[in-house]
Amino acid sequence: MRQDRWKLYLKALWGAVIALLVISCLIAGLFGDSNSLNAVLAGSVYVIINLGVLTLLFIIVVRLKEWIEDQIASAAGQKSGAAGGELQMLRQSMERIEAKVDRIEKVLDGISE
Repeated sequence: MRQDRWKLYLKALWGAVIALLVISCLIAGLFGDSNSLNAVLAGSVYVIINLGVLTLLFIIVVRLKEWIEDQIASAAGQKSGAAGGELQMLRQSMERIEAKVDRIEKVLDGISE
């Protein structure tokens, strides 16, 4: 849910802006003349366009951040996978060395008898 919190913030921001614009249009329509209503409508369009641009920029930045985090996690996973492969090779090498040491001990035990 944490990753989708930004969507909730954007919805709340848009809801608040639209509510304020509706209230300002109602006030300008009830108490003002046509010039003030036109000014409020023009300002509303300006605010909505700017908020739309900022919303798009915010979405792009969030998506880019998520993509970068995925790339870093993928690179870390590949590095740990490579380290795991090296560790497996070392274990196999140790097992072979232990087998050789056991054979040498058996040979030495046979010689000492």
